[in-house]
Amino acid sequence: MNKAETFAGALVVAIGVAILFGSMKFPYLLDGVPGPGFLPRWIAIGLIGIGLVLTAQGIRARLVQQGAIPWPSAGGWARVGLMLGALAVSLVLLEWLGFLLTTTLFMAVVVFGLGVRSWRMLVSIPLLAAIGLYVVFAVWLRVPLPKGILSFLE
Repeated sequence: MNKAETFAGALVVAIGVAILFGSMKFPYLLDGVPGPGFLPRWIAIGLIGIGLVLTAQGIRARLVQQGAIPWPSAGGWARVGLMLGALAVSLVLLEWLGFLLTTTLFMAVVVFGLGVRSWRMLVSIPLLAAIGLYVVFAVWLRVPLPKGILSFLE
């Protein structure tokens, strides 16, 4: 595990450095406001920082004897599979069902996979989250999102 953490940290640092160099091709500021290089540069700096921390933890852990980390149980792998399957299905159904329905169903499956069994929570959290995401992206930022079978609501 320690070698894996060290390698993963170094890989994250390398990706961050590559993004940082790529972001240098774009202006950081345009007319006093953040330009197209602003966000990628800060994301790259964050990735480099996180990668350095992960690498340091991996190196430090090698110096200290620790017990083996157990693998997840079969139930844990089933939850991971459920969430990955829900993601794959939602990507396939996004254009047909639309953003609101697909996101609500996807989040309901994820919340169920995390162990929530209350119907009130399984309905309210995904619905409110999907509406919130829709308001932020479609209304506030004006990102065109697929309407799917709800296209009559325009």
